[in-house]
Amino acid sequence: MINKAATDCSSEQSQRHECFGGTARHKTVIDRLRRENKNSLLLDGGDQFQGSLFFTYYNGTINSEVMNLLGYNVTAIGNHEFDKGPDVLTSHYSRLTMPIVCANINTTLNPTIGRYIKPYHIFEEYNLAVIGYITDTAGGISNSGPTLQFEDPIPIVQHYTNELRKMGIKRILTVSHNGYDADKELAAKTHGIAVHVGGHSHTLLSNDPKSKDYPLAKGPYPTVVKNAKGDDVLIVQAFWSGKYIGRLDVSFDEEGKLIEFSGAPILVGQSIPPDTAVEKLVKKWRAPFKKYAETIIGYANLPFEYNCQKHRECAMGNLVTDSILWSMRKILKVHAAFINSGGIRAGILKGNVTLNDILTILPFGNELVKLKLTGQNITDLLESAVSRGINKISGKKVTSFIQVSGLRFVLDSSKPIYHRVQEVQIQNNESKLFEELDLEKVYDIITLDFVANTGDGLLPELNQEIISLGTVDSAVISYIQSQGTIEPHYDARIRDLTTSLLVNEKPFSPHEPVHFGYMKSNLNDLVREDELVSQEDESLLV
Repeated sequence: MINKAATDCSSEQSQRHECFGGTARHKTVIDRLRRENKNSLLLDGGDQFQGSLFFTYYNGTINSEVMNLLGYNVTAIGNHEFDKGPDVLTSHYSRLTMPIVCANINTTLNPTIGRYIKPYHIFEEYNLAVIGYITDTAGGISNSGPTLQFEDPIPIVQHYTNELRKMGIKRILTVSHNGYDADKELAAKTHGIAVHVGGHSHTLLSNDPKSKDYPLAKGPYPTVVKNAKGDDVLIVQAFWSGKYIGRLDVSFDEEGKLIEFSGAPILVGQSIPPDTAVEKLVKKWRAPFKKYAETIIGYANLPFEYNCQKHRECAMGNLVTDSILWSMRKILKVHAAFINSGGIRAGILKGNVTLNDILTILPFGNELVKLKLTGQNITDLLESAVSRGINKISGKKVTSFIQVSGLRFVLDSSKPIYHRVQEVQIQNNESKLFEELDLEKVYDIITLDFVANTGDGLLPELNQEIISLGTVDSAVISYIQSQGTIEPHYDARIRDLTTSLLVNEKPFSPHEPVHFGYMKSNLNDLVREDELVSQEDESLLV
């Protein structure tokens, strides 16, 4: 189960009924819905890999078992399915008992994985087909390797829709890992499809203003969009990490158009009894790493927010990048550090901070690397990050904002792209004071191997030797252990002139040294760095 920060739920939080999701409760809900509705399909929008120590410890084998156990009828492919590379994913797919659909992946150069993937699956008993697709940015945000390519899904989905209709299949759905806004665009530019079941953007859709999560909703459930021929089509998505299960009831006419529809996301709270057999299985799976995962490394005086994708600093971003800079400055003279905001996957609640918390927040096991960047390189990086469009140098799509330490910059988001960064200051690696960025000077910068290898489109290809300096999770764990007690800190290191200051945020002084002093106290080290393991992204199993 998960808590409200999307990390593993502790026994204390469970006793306070502050936990959500979990495979055992999913099984209860899914079995009930199937009993109540004979003609049911269970669809998965991808990203079953990553997100907990279950994935890290078992390298995906438990994920396969859970998907088979819950009885998914069809699954899409998520970008995080590739995080351990195509070979691990191929092994996962070889164990699944349901079809895997993705129409816009080109597997010509990798027929081994290609034999498990097809563009669509036909459910003959319903005269219905499900087409799968994935974001065409998957190659830049995953470890898919050079043998797989991802193409624009819009013309490809329309092609297979036309093919199915010529075969007499008129009830057509899609299941995708593409994002809510991108699904709306595809729905509006295609025709012949009645329902789009999505993932990737972690979007909550809701019609219930009484729900505590309602302020997070990006639209109604389902969202109705006019397709290319003016017909109503539906888009649904059910948040992330298993907190909700989406339910949608639909009726079709003979042409596959909608007659009636209703539905809502089901909150998987602790009022739902867990399936006892599955609960026993989860306990058995957890046993080998339970004690290790619960090791306490520090204490948080206040909660740390984890939504770091907005064009501003966030508490988790500051903590992670400050930890990186603190760790690297013990062995190197470096000016600054930055990471992709998308690499931060959860937050921290008030209370004890455990190893499992950090390995859920930073699940990818990314290595820290040093780059030599000119001031102009850094400015281009910042302009590309704040544009969230196309990289200024490479032309590659940018899919993440950034978080920084040792850097401070002012942007004006009302300006045209590539002209939004108004001021940049960087820390002198000798005096530790901030000074104006020199466009011609070369700076030593720490980032993640994923970013250095053009991940999320933030950097162009640099042709620099990349040497590992340790993992990001190790740096954060060591930093929290050194501080003992931590609390959120904002210092306007990322400042947008079009928005107001955050609560408790002060405008920065160019001569103020970087802030490393979270609430400091003594805490004995509870784990050595050489004992650490790495972990990855989204589907929590508890």
